[in-house]
Amino acid sequence: MYFSSLIEQISEIIPIEATNIRDVFDIRDLSLIDGSQKDFQNDVLYIGYYEQIAFGKLPPQAILVHTDKSANLIQKDIDLALVESNKLFGIINTAKTIIDASRGKGLYAELMDCAIQTKSVTAFINMAATKLGNSVVLLDRNFKILAFSNIYPIEDPLWELNIKQGYCNYEFISAVNELESIKNAPKTSEPVVVVCDASPIRKLTSKIIQNGKLIGFVLMLEKENALSPSHFEQLKTVSTAAGDVVSRFAPYLLPDNTQYQRLLYDLLIGTPPEKLAPHIEKLAFSKHLCALCIKQSSYIDQKYLKETVAEKLKSLLPGTHMTFHKNSIAALVAFGDATYFSQEQLASLETFAKADFLRIGISNVFTKIEDFESRYTQACQAVDIDRQLKNGACICRYLDYSFFDLLNSVAGSVELKSFYHPSLDLIKEYDHNNNTDLYHSLDTFLLCGCNIKLAAEKLFIHRNSLSYRLRRIAELTQLNFEDRNTCFLLEMSYRIDRFTNVHNV
Repeated sequence: MYFSSLIEQISEIIPIEATNIRDVFDIRDLSLIDGSQKDFQNDVLYIGYYEQIAFGKLPPQAILVHTDKSANLIQKDIDLALVESNKLFGIINTAKTIIDASRGKGLYAELMDCAIQTKSVTAFINMAATKLGNSVVLLDRNFKILAFSNIYPIEDPLWELNIKQGYCNYEFISAVNELESIKNAPKTSEPVVVVCDASPIRKLTSKIIQNGKLIGFVLMLEKENALSPSHFEQLKTVSTAAGDVVSRFAPYLLPDNTQYQRLLYDLLIGTPPEKLAPHIEKLAFSKHLCALCIKQSSYIDQKYLKETVAEKLKSLLPGTHMTFHKNSIAALVAFGDATYFSQEQLASLETFAKADFLRIGISNVFTKIEDFESRYTQACQAVDIDRQLKNGACICRYLDYSFFDLLNSVAGSVELKSFYHPSLDLIKEYDHNNNTDLYHSLDTFLLCGCNIKLAAEKLFIHRNSLSYRLRRIAELTQLNFEDRNTCFLLEMSYRIDRFTNVHNV
């Protein structure tokens, strides 16, 4: 039972004032403050007078008699409620009755109550962690992180990395599956102790079984409290509840069962192609392929992304296969004989992206499914680079950002300005001294393929005005715009200038 729930129920019987509420630890028992306590337990509610607390250390959860000193504890990092002295004994009896009743409900019922009230898998996992007294991680059968508790710090290096990236890579999964304790684990939810040389912390893991099928795992890290026999029974209950919670409230968290989805996911987590060759041989792929990375431009819950957005994408691009990776959709698009999206398809994708607040990265075309991971990385890079450049585009083709990706890869190792055409500095200085706009005019002219008519329209000036500006630039710099190499170097310089300006902000 959380502190806020307890105070709410007490207040229905006896007036009580809650001053601080954190709801970090589950309350399992209560104790009177008698001045003898040197340490306080996280799962115990302490009741009494502030003046009787020894050593100046506050309990994590307390109901104290309202005095001048206790009233000054507001803003302290504890769960705290104040009560008048004449209500103290009534509070003790009432709190004990409520806590005993809560404890008698059973762990499964408490966990399900939490899930029903919050509709949150994270809240469910946090309550499980408070019951177990240790950090808990929830994974699907592919070792993707579905949720993890945050009431205790997770300091195991391997699991810090797994949680940060949102999944376990192929090397990690292979190493785990080679552990004797895992090889010999029963096909039930019976918890198993896991120990490995690469990790200093013992783990207790339990399989999540639904309708006779493995759908995931619950993992407890032994850190805050030593592994005890009660943990084995508790984790089995947590595992059962986790299966019911995910199936009932968050089925979208579970992976699809298609062979294509599994293959794409395995490629993304680094499974070697030779390991996947037998699976690849059984599947058919288009002559030309493309990878999409679909991210949220504003927060959309995973349920919407995995159900609504995914279904819309399949309708928009029939034959598309997809998986979910790092809170994004990773999609494989079949081009057939084509080697690019048509303008109509790009327009449809843009309409789709704007309507659903998405950003879509598009990779270069490829022909071998084994290249999916590297091409998906291209699609992700296109979205990330567009964000860096603050373009605000919702459709980002890697083809348009590959040069910036190159700059990203060499930035820091070389001085990019050394590749910069010196004429641009001359033009900038002239603009600054004469209040002109030659620098922007030349940039637009180059972006328009040196088409004066089109560039003038984009600049909202007469073509004769643009011709005059270009002549002025040529006089200042001796540039020849009919030389293709010169134009290439200028375009490259503009991109370098734009890239370095963004990164120097």
